Amino acid sequence: MAKLPEKLTELLKLLQKTNEDEIDCDAFWEIAAELSERDTLDIDELKGYLHHLELCPGCAEEFALLKAMVNDD
Repeated sequence: MAKLPEKLTELLKLLQKTNEDEIDCDAFWEIAAELSERDTLDIDELKGYLHHLELCPGCAEEFALLKAMVNDD
């Protein structure tokens, strides 16, 4: 079998990690400001949001920037 392109392989790995009940980007950003102000995250309470950050590099990058801006105050 031919070697899959790197991007396709990465996509397949992400698809394997998906849950039946995923949080989309819009739902994530509804609470992103609150999350960015917390010093610690309760994994049980926020498991779905943390999972979204793991699977969505765009949201993960933007959230890291938001958190850095809040912490610079």
